[in-house]
Amino acid sequence: MGRHEETGHVPEGEELARPGEHERPQRDVRVTTTISGVLGSPRFWLLPLLLVVVVMSFMAALYMGAIADPEKNLHNFPVAIVDEDSGGSLDNGNGTSTQVDYGKQVADGIITNAAKSGIAVHRTDRVTALNELNGGKVYGVVALGANFSDSVLALGKATVLQARPEPVTIDVYINRGSGTFASAVTTTFADRISEQVNAQMGQQLTDTVRAQLAKADVAFSGAAQLALWQPVKVDVIEATPLPDGSGNGLSAFYFTLLLILAGFTGAMMVSIVVDGMLGQTPIEYGPFYQLRVRLAISRWGTLAAKWTIMALVAVIQSAMYIGVCTAVGTSLPNAFTLWMVSVLAIFAVGVSASSMMAVFGNAGLILNLVFFVILGLPSSGGTVPLEASPRLFSWIAAVEPMHLVYLGVRAVLYFDADWDAGLGRSVIQMVIGLVVGVLLGWLGTTFYDRKGWHRYPGGMRLPERLAKAMDKTGTPTITTPSPHHSPVGVADDGVSPPGSVVDR
Repeated sequence: MGRHEETGHVPEGEELARPGEHERPQRDVRVTTTISGVLGSPRFWLLPLLLVVVVMSFMAALYMGAIADPEKNLHNFPVAIVDEDSGGSLDNGNGTSTQVDYGKQVADGIITNAAKSGIAVHRTDRVTALNELNGGKVYGVVALGANFSDSVLALGKATVLQARPEPVTIDVYINRGSGTFASAVTTTFADRISEQVNAQMGQQLTDTVRAQLAKADVAFSGAAQLALWQPVKVDVIEATPLPDGSGNGLSAFYFTLLLILAGFTGAMMVSIVVDGMLGQTPIEYGPFYQLRVRLAISRWGTLAAKWTIMALVAVIQSAMYIGVCTAVGTSLPNAFTLWMVSVLAIFAVGVSASSMMAVFGNAGLILNLVFFVILGLPSSGGTVPLEASPRLFSWIAAVEPMHLVYLGVRAVLYFDADWDAGLGRSVIQMVIGLVVGVLLGWLGTTFYDRKGWHRYPGGMRLPERLAKAMDKTGTPTITTPSPHHSPVGVADDGVSPPGSVVDR
């Protein structure tokens, strides 16, 4: 295989190989094309140039667009607010009192102002709010205590009585398991709450106390005024601190990236090795070049073999990931559940990537890169939450494997493998993706096999005019079989004997 036919003629300057030596290839005196001549034709270098520039520019636009201005892109950022305030009674100083509900007043102001900046605040009770926070459904919880109004009134009364006032407290709970950037956004939101509430309540309390002191003919000291201008203290509390080895909430994202790469790049490596072993593509190691005898295996059979290997890769590589993470000190609660999720993720991505390459050929490599990596990273939600990215990425994330895998891994690592914290959605959609990948590969390859479009030169011939237009050589060489590299079961004249791959 790969050897020239014996013609009995030795060109001038050539010698017959001595016994034990490799036969020297004959020189084709008709071939005069040089690499400089090839590079001189734009048809040779223009396509790869455009391909790289377009794909990389597309990637740059997505990546930089996703992180350029998170505050401007903020939309529907979920936060819960708990108002347990039961109200209070404000002494008017003339024997009468007025019922006040400072908690409702503050909560209404927070909700209204938050909506202007893209933060969606909804009211709920404390138990529900904390469950939503610990399940990744909200990024923060604002809590106003049951005695909020009484504390505000006590602050004003202490000022009137010249006592030392105690500040009123608002608690803001965060969970770094929802993402480091999301926690940072919530912390910034807490700072804005402090500014807003102090400006609102400070002016109101100052006016009330000033009026009461004026009636009692008591001076309004500067210290008292200063205390009333900052009546509320906002405390940021981590409701469920992450354990050591969690990477400050980034370990789930990086583990997700490992799973996607194992499936995506694993499928490419398996495809290269299998195609080489079956004689469908050459094998090259440094200067070593080998094109093995082509085995009579159909496209569908080849793809099924790759899927089988990817199943083994998924099982073994998932276990290796668990072992490596344990060795370096990564926190891995629910390790067995994480292993099962990892096996499903790697296998689903590997099957889909293999099917794309089997159906679309070399173009499948580019499609896989775009789908699994270029679109996947900015829409994963692992670094910048989707609510702080352009809305485009929220739409992409609905079907993007990286986001779906991230939801499952995050639920296992940070939310005690809670099915409702994203694990259920992740598993269901990964199974759907696996089924879609299987159907794509099976339908595509069996269709090609039935049409007789097999994987060897000449398996599918282009029309003569189209071949000439693409080759510009005057001779339709595209997909024309090489006389010295005919596949097994295919004669040099293109006629396939019974039992060959062409007949299957």
